[in-house]
Amino acid sequence: MATSHARPAFSADNLKIYKNRKLDKVTLSEIGLSKSGISTSLSPFEADVRWNSSDVDTPELFLEQVHTTTRISRKNVLLWYYQFNVNDDDDDDDNDSFSRGRAFDVEYRILSRSGVENALSHKNDSSSIIKAYLTEKPVECERKNKKKIRCLGRVDLDLDISRAKKSGKYFGTIEITIITI
Repeated sequence: MATSHARPAFSADNLKIYKNRKLDKVTLSEIGLSKSGISTSLSPFEADVRWNSSDVDTPELFLEQVHTTTRISRKNVLLWYYQFNVNDDDDDDDNDSFSRGRAFDVEYRILSRSGVENALSHKNDSSSIIKAYLTEKPVECERKNKKKIRCLGRVDLDLDISRAKKSGKYFGTIEITIITI
């Protein structure tokens, strides 16, 4: 009895999941401040200053008056890619043909260092957190060359800094589950 050995349509080449992904630092303009640290949304105002013997009384400026937004977004953050070879039989000019045999079910979850879901925590104080929400984007596949296909896993990341007590670096872990179907 003869057996035939059929070659699989795709062969795994390279799955890359970024171990450490650093986001750009938050800029003052992202939280509604100018380079000088003054709110860009406040209209110019004159404060009454009274001199009372040796004390100077000035109106207080509250935190909610200083920065005007607590939400920061990072769009199209690349978290992983999967590169594979395409057999000669699959070569045609139809752009969708290379991904027809490959579908991905991807799930993401983000955890702070102390295990709080949907959060990042300060490097020295786990009670100071930034709420972090991931919005998964559809997996995009592109032809890298005639023989190779690369599929990219991207997310949008929305950060809410209203519960942050300290400035500095915040860390967390993104768990990624990728299933090919």
